[in-house]
Amino acid sequence: MFKAMTETCSVFGCKADKEVVSLHVLPKDLNIRMKWVHFIWKNRNIPTKLPDKTRVCSSHFPEASFENFIQKQMGFATKLILKPDAVPTIYPGEAAGSSQHGGPPSITALRSHTRDVGCQCDPPERPQRTVSTQLSHLTLIHRRSQAIQVKPSTKGFGVNTDVSAGFGGFLSTTIKEESPPLKRRRIDALSDGTEESEDTKPHPDDTSYHQSTSAVGESANVSHETLVQDATKYIVYEDCLLSLFHTCPRCGQTCEVHKFVRGTFLSVSQRCPFCQFNRKWNSQPIIGSTPAGNLHLSAAVNFTGSSFRQFNKVLSALKVRTIAETTYFDHARSYMDPCVFSTWKRLQADLIQTLSQREDVTLGGDMRAKIPGHNDKYGSYSVMDLHNGNIVDVQLMQSSEVGSSANMETEGLMRSLSFLESSGVTIKAVVTDRQPQIQKYLKEQKPDITHFYDMWHIAKGVSKKLEALAKEQKCDKVKKWQKCVIKHLYWSSTSSSSGEEAVAKWASISNHVQNIHSHDNALFPECQHSETSGGPSKKWLKPASKPAFKFQRIVKNKRLMRDVAKLSPTHQLSAIERFHGVFLQFAPKNLVFSYRGMLCRLCLAAIHFNENVTRGQLKTKDGALVYKIKCPKTKKGKCSIQAVKTKPTSGYVDNLLQVLFSEVLNDPGRFTAQLDQLTSPEPLCTQPKKSDREEAIAGILSRFSCPGEWSGKEEVPDEQEVQLSNPSSQDNSHIW
Repeated sequence: MFKAMTETCSVFGCKADKEVVSLHVLPKDLNIRMKWVHFIWKNRNIPTKLPDKTRVCSSHFPEASFENFIQKQMGFATKLILKPDAVPTIYPGEAAGSSQHGGPPSITALRSHTRDVGCQCDPPERPQRTVSTQLSHLTLIHRRSQAIQVKPSTKGFGVNTDVSAGFGGFLSTTIKEESPPLKRRRIDALSDGTEESEDTKPHPDDTSYHQSTSAVGESANVSHETLVQDATKYIVYEDCLLSLFHTCPRCGQTCEVHKFVRGTFLSVSQRCPFCQFNRKWNSQPIIGSTPAGNLHLSAAVNFTGSSFRQFNKVLSALKVRTIAETTYFDHARSYMDPCVFSTWKRLQADLIQTLSQREDVTLGGDMRAKIPGHNDKYGSYSVMDLHNGNIVDVQLMQSSEVGSSANMETEGLMRSLSFLESSGVTIKAVVTDRQPQIQKYLKEQKPDITHFYDMWHIAKGVSKKLEALAKEQKCDKVKKWQKCVIKHLYWSSTSSSSGEEAVAKWASISNHVQNIHSHDNALFPECQHSETSGGPSKKWLKPASKPAFKFQRIVKNKRLMRDVAKLSPTHQLSAIERFHGVFLQFAPKNLVFSYRGMLCRLCLAAIHFNENVTRGQLKTKDGALVYKIKCPKTKKGKCSIQAVKTKPTSGYVDNLLQVLFSEVLNDPGRFTAQLDQLTSPEPLCTQPKKSDREEAIAGILSRFSCPGEWSGKEEVPDEQEVQLSNPSSQDNSHIW
């Protein structure tokens, strides 16, 4: 299984010296081969087809995996031979428990020469044994003992070590120079060429040593228990960072510095050509084969409902290295979307369990279209529990699923009711708009559910009709009654105990505008306001006049009277309209999403909305409630006062990050399978037959080119066909 060092090691992050280690190809045994594959890709992102040059170097195997490790160390073998059942277990940066596999150990590695500096205690006794040698006494190293009194010169330096998951624990130790002179015994070697090294000086092969540099004179400790998503990040300039590696911390000479960049990940390798000191520094931990910062960046953009293209523009302006757009979509498809969908299903299960324990469940439903107009691509139907304002279900439809965009709202309600009823929820009433297909469906298929209409939708329609009537000739007085009529509509529904009473109160407005306050209906025989003493006489409509007649036709319209009886007296759909505004923040209409991407954005918006549904009103330091004045365009100069709520929270983002890094990345298949169970419709662009590219380009050029300039291979129609299609085109050549 040995292979000459012509390729590189396939394990991510491996920077082993090519002159020391050897490469090994994948074994033929299928079981052992799969263990190698899982080691290289860390059980995730395993390609379906392995690269031809997949290699693993000898630095990833323990000593027991080789048949001739001792012979190779002693120089009796030129290459290492793996055992048939050898499996790699050592990742880059982990201690192998022995020196690098390759050439024989150096003399300094076999013999450790140390000396103690500033010690006031006896050194620990080491086990010794006596052996016989055939060397002459003159051949042995001569040593002498002497007592000295010194004040050792000391200096402080930082040691940066890899503690866990790629985090560098930053440790700083300083020895005070004010310590008194210390007396101890020292053993000096008198033989020439023997090098002494202090315990505090780093070993040339110690790659875990990192000299610390602090601009503020303090050293920060990063605990090994710090999670990847909770670690603090900084924007670091490249020149400032690489300047820390230009000088060798051991001999002070200029070092060779090499960098490796992968998205937001930076790896710096430092090597001193004089003292052979080397070390490697990574800017972030590595999860599997993917840098943690790349995943965290994709997750932060996705979970906050941001646009990667807009965020990428910000990073490009800052000249900050980032991941590619294709990488972001790969991360979203493989990790973020399954994480969001799974989290939403967990929260939805808790909401449904609460609903199933109630008997008076009143739901509200409304649809929001992806693109305004009659050619909607996506339609999202949201169902809310009107008692507490939580979104309990969301459904996403594509126009191709239901035949047309007009059927999407009915289909969304049907799916939601079917899902909730199958989950054990007993629905008492539903509040929707006046969509005729929904009325028919609930009347025929769900007769046990009481159907109410949202008051705002009906009031909006009545207001538009009165606005149009006021613009007609001699009907300007109707404009003065427009606001009063809308208020009367709300009062008729909220103050009535039945639909018939609401209809009677609503019909009384046709008499009231004519200064008639007694009515022929027993449920509402007369107006309840106080008697008018010479009120605004110019405001009343004259009986049997044109404005009074047309006003009565609008108010007593048969369909309107029938719908007033079904107006919801307590619950309205204004909260769902606010949710639609929140959904626009996560999925703007000017951005294009796939079906799965749009569905996960819809679930993410529902999670955000439910977390902030109980926000209270903002207060000042003195405890006074805060309000703001709004002057919307629809009120045409008239202002209204609106309560200011506290700022929305985003605790769900931290929860999603926790689920992503602790659960999804460990077992992505389990979360992806849950999302794959959904049936996604085919994209609209794949359904119609596309025209040929060359024909389309030729058609555009033929339209905008002069007859004498176009020389393409375009078929010229017969003269008879030209005359039939355009009889007047015989002498129109001058038009061009």
